[in-house]
Parts: sequence; structure tokens; C-alpha cells
Amino acid sequence: MCLGMEYAEGGTLDSYLSEGGLPLERVRFYSACIVLGLQFLHEHNIAHRDLKPENVLLYGDGYVKLADFGLCREGMAFNSTTSAGGGTLFYMALEMFRGQYTRAVDWWALGVTMYNMLTGAAPFRGLNTMQFFGTVTTEEPDYPVDITEDTHSIIAELLEKNPRYRLGSGEDDAEEVKNSPFFEGLDWEALENKQIQAPFIPERRTTKEPEGSLKLTPVGGSKPLREEAQWAVEELFYARSSSSDSES
Repeated sequence: MCLGMEYAEGGTLDSYLSEGGLPLERVRFYSACIVLGLQFLHEHNIAHRDLKPENVLLYGDGYVKLADFGLCREGMAFNSTTSAGGGTLFYMALEMFRGQYTRAVDWWALGVTMYNMLTGAAPFRGLNTMQFFGTVTTEEPDYPVDITEDTHSIIAELLEKNPRYRLGSGEDDAEEVKNSPFFEGLDWEALENKQIQAPFIPERRTTKEPEGSLKLTPVGGSKPLREEAQWAVEELFYARSSSSDSES
């Protein structure tokens, strides 16, 4: 089976985070685009449930779009709940491990994604599912010493462990997030109409240039590779054990 979709010249947002975080200007711009994407989904009572840099595509005009709607949940109006399993472990809100949750899990995932864009790392880690759950439950992220007050504030409010008090969880949904001081001065209508110059334009590859994603670099038995393999197994196990019959 093949999936046909628009060509995203810049690839995934995740591909730009391998060597650390992004400049704050880009983090702000991409975050705002994601907010508009989530707002559109939530206005149609859809929860994305798998927001992460790998599912954010960068296009030739410098704008980003959400992708991969395979785990979306329909019928998720304000205060609607579900207990169906889904998501990627590092980006899953605490309540997704506990059972019932609302579409506010998308705002948690935005907080994780923003932290990832800013630092190049995840705010919570663990060697396995249980350790990760314990970390998310009891710890707070380590923020860079040079982080701005507005940036720290919005990420902390998005990563609020109690979904009732999380930024964006109220009935106003995305408007709460858009009114954050982090986005002060942003013309949302101009952004939606793509009238704002993107802070970064990806280079277009010619047909003679090799696909960077096809280059294989021997890594031997490196620790990062082993950790990635371990998490791949953990995610497969979690998806299999938590999926519901309605989503099988």
C-alpha cells in the first residue's frame, strides 16, 4: 500500500533537531503554525493524539503542516473523553496512562514538542515504560538557563500534569494558547493566510542530489542505537496492549 501526499521539501521537523535545538524565532513560528493546525482539528471535534516533530512537515515556503492522522480520534468535542490507547510514549500526557482523557492531550504534546524544538531533547525520559511514567508523574523538566520567561511559562503551562489546569484545556481551546505572552504581537490572521515571512526556507534538492535519508552510516553497537531499539520494542508492546477493539 502506498500513501500519496504533498511533497514537503524540508522533510520532517525532527530532522532539524539531531544537533540540538532551534533558534527561538523558529520555535515560535513553528509552534504558532501547529497551534492553528490543532485549532482546526479541535473545531471539527478531532483529537490528533500523536503530535511530535516527526509528524510536522516543513514545506518549501518555510511553513509547517501537521501530518499522520492515523491515531486521530473523532467525536472529541470539549469535555468529550476516551480511554482508547494511542500516541507515542515520549509525547503522551500523564492522563493517557491512567485511563480517561480529553483532547487536552494535544496541548501537552505541543508542550513536549516545543521543549524538543528548543533544546533538541525530550523533557521526560526513561529506560522503559514504567520508568518513563514515574518520571512524568513526579518530575519537572530541566529548562535551559537562558530561556526567556515567556517561553518557560508557556511550556510549563502546556506541561501541566493536571489536564483541568493545562493551557488550552478550557472551552476556549486554542484561543487560550494564542493569547499566551509567548505569541504577543503575532498576527494570527496573517499567519493563517501565509502573509508572514517564514524565518527559515529549506533548500530545494535538485534531481541530481542524493536523498540524504538514504545515506547509511555504520554505527556499530552504539548506545543511542540500543536505546532507540529498546524504545521501539516498548512502543510496539504498549500499542498492542492498549489498543481498543474499535481502533483495531
